[in-house]
Amino acid sequence: MFRRTAVSVGLAAALLGAVALPAAADSAPLSTRTANAPVGAAATVIDVTSQNFPEVLKMSEQRPVVLDFYADWCGPCKQMKPHLEKFHQQDGDKWVLARVNVDRNRPISQKYDIRFIPTLVNIQKGEEAGSRHEGFDGPAPLRAWLNAL
Repeated sequence: MFRRTAVSVGLAAALLGAVALPAAADSAPLSTRTANAPVGAAATVIDVTSQNFPEVLKMSEQRPVVLDFYADWCGPCKQMKPHLEKFHQQDGDKWVLARVNVDRNRPISQKYDIRFIPTLVNIQKGEEAGSRHEGFDGPAPLRAWLNAL
């Protein structure tokens, strides 16, 4: 029965343009990398690590933070990335793009119960706010979700 459920979840994810994450065999944190952009008032694109994550949450007190859960091997993540970056650039500093590599930041992914990638989570005032955007089904739905931040 478990096998059927896993296949059904994977099939549903594929149809939605999302990739199902494999169940973690070990909850130990994976290694993280240093952020490319410094966390601070001027940073609007951040590579999230366990070290800078508290600062990223603090940034959400001033403006929305979009946590972008992705993996380098994920096809839909690669398809969504240029659109997400373009919309971020068009919106100026209205929101912060905080990229979370699920392979390197397993504890953060588990905190938000990320089961499919790509997944975008809207963080405001340190907490998840509103709906999530899972999968990539084209730029129009992504733009609509970002407009609702």
